[in-house]
This record gives sequence, C-alpha cells and structure tokens, in this order.
Amino acid sequence: MIRFSRLVVGVSATIGLAVAGTPFAAPAQAYGGAGSMGVYQVGLSFNCDKGDCGGGYGGFWGWAEFDSPANDPTTGTDGDAQLTGCGHGGGFNGAGHTVMDVHSWSVQIDPDMGIPVFYASWHEIDTFRGQTQTFDYTDANTGIPAISVHRPLLKMFGVPTPAGQSFNVQVAWKPAH
Repeated sequence: MIRFSRLVVGVSATIGLAVAGTPFAAPAQAYGGAGSMGVYQVGLSFNCDKGDCGGGYGGFWGWAEFDSPANDPTTGTDGDAQLTGCGHGGGFNGAGHTVMDVHSWSVQIDPDMGIPVFYASWHEIDTFRGQTQTFDYTDANTGIPAISVHRPLLKMFGVPTPAGQSFNVQVAWKPAH
C-alpha cells in the first residue's frame, strides 16, 4: 500500500511539474476561428434498425459546420462536413464516407419544406467500397434545417417516426465573441 501511495504521489508531482512548466502553450484552435466568427454546428443521425427502410437496414451519421466571418447567421464563406453511412441488405451493402469542403453558404427557404435550410457550394469526396468519386456543387440545397433544433426531424413536420427508425438533427448557432 505504501509503494502504491508513493507511486501516485510521484506520478502526480511529475504531471504537476510538466503542466506548470508549460505556461506559454498555445491555446487550442477550434472551429469558428477560436470565437472570432459565428459558426453553425450541425449533428445528423439517421438510423434504421427494423421496419421498411427501402429493403435494408443501416444508418447515416455526421457533422457539419458553417462559418461566418461577418458573424451573420444568414451567410458565410466556408465550412466542413464529415459524413458516414452503412447499409445491410436492399442492394446497399457496405460503408461509405463523404468529406465536404464548403466554399460558401447561405440560408434560404426550401420550396418543398417551407423552412429555412442551408444552401451551399462545396467540393465533395465520396468513398464507397474502395472507390472514390469527387463532385462539385454550386448553391445546392443541403436539406439541413438552418434553425436551432435538437429533436427528431420528422416531428418538426408533425410526422411520427416509424418504429425502428430515427431521424435526428441538431443545429446550433454560436455567435462570435
């Protein structure tokens, strides 16, 4: 027991000295220019565990961020997204990954849903089963609601979520400080 206590004290002292010895470490840089610009942060999760999901099961998950150096929640100059999906059955077997490099974005009303959504221009790289394809989009509707929300997506439209399925979106605007 004494040896263990000495080990804990020794390790704690070493860690304490290491932390104290780095008072000039650079601060972490996060999305949104470390707070110098406004940023939307988006989380997406679509899952199908049972029921009719087009003949198979699987899901789609990801995150996106839309930066606004002018701190304007309706338009911005860049952003990123990382999206991953997988399917089992129904002709789509395997996993895929999408990387999006956003060049510009704006908030516009979706003509079908009647709510504000993100329209964006971006370069996309899709990878599926070892194959890679690239695409470029200009002022395209992303389908992502541009309103702060944290709930099942279908409930926004008064539609109950089918059994064994979930469609969730989280959107948050963080203004510059």
